[in-house]
Parts: sequence; C-alpha cells; structure tokens
Amino acid sequence: MLLGLIASMAIVEPARADEPVREVRHDPTAYPPPKTRLPVVAVGALTTAAWYGAAYGASYLYPTARGTDELKIPIAGPWMSLAETGCPETTPDCSTFWMVVGIVLKAFDGIGQAGGLLIMAEGLFLPTVEPKPPVARSSQRLAAPKQSVTILPTPVPGGLGIGVTGLF
Repeated sequence: MLLGLIASMAIVEPARADEPVREVRHDPTAYPPPKTRLPVVAVGALTTAAWYGAAYGASYLYPTARGTDELKIPIAGPWMSLAETGCPETTPDCSTFWMVVGIVLKAFDGIGQAGGLLIMAEGLFLPTVEPKPPVARSSQRLAAPKQSVTILPTPVPGGLGIGVTGLF
C-alpha cells in the first residue's frame, strides 16, 4: 500500500490551472450625461458641510482647547488650528495622548473639507456628452412609407430554412 502511494505521487503531476482572465468591457470614450454635474457638486457640498459641521461642533464642545476659534473658519480652519497644538493653560494635567488624538482629528477634518471642495470642482469641470437617442435596429430595416408592403426573407434561428417577415 505504501509503495502504491509513493508510486502515485511520483507519477501524478499536481493540477495546474491558470486563473480565468476577467474580460473588462470599458469604453474610454464614454462620458456621463450633463445631468450628472449637479449631483456630484451637491455631494461635494454636503461632504464639505458635514466635515465643517463636525469641526464647528467640536469648537463648542471643547472651548478651552487650543485652536478652537480657528475651527469655526471653514476649509482653512483645521489647518490653522494645527499650528496651535499643545496643552491649554487651564489644564495642568494634560495628556499627550489626547493632544495627539486632537491633532489627528483636526487633520482628518481638514482633509474631509478639502476633499469636499475637490469633489465640487470635479463636478463643475466634469466632461459630459449628450446621450445619443437609442437606435431601434428592426424599425430602421423594416421602416416603410405608409400604405406600402415590405417583405423580407429572414433566416430561421436555430435551424435550416428561410422565413418571411413583412410590414403591412
């Protein structure tokens, strides 16, 4: 039995299969319709407003912290507040951990507000193309003036033969 197992391991090769290649169908010349701009600008404005609201609220939650007055300024406020790091004079037992947490939160807030502005700019400068009206294939081929008859030979799908289609 052991000899059979060794022989099968020596003779049989391990299975080798390539991962299937996923076909990506992307048209690089396709652009969104013009009605896309307003929602993108709105998402950017809401993003900036949400991050600014968080900074503004934090400035009232921690009024004694250094740099809280700068947080009330939109967009530039969090970056200006980063320049005033350190423990406040009113808190003698200030923890370095909470000071670093405040710096990280101010940086995230500044990135969030700037990111909202970039989303708004993308929406304003987004290249768009008017969509083409859909083309009905069969109506172009079979379209005929009124009160005339059009008869076309048509292959029968899945079999041998010819069918007849018409427009009356």
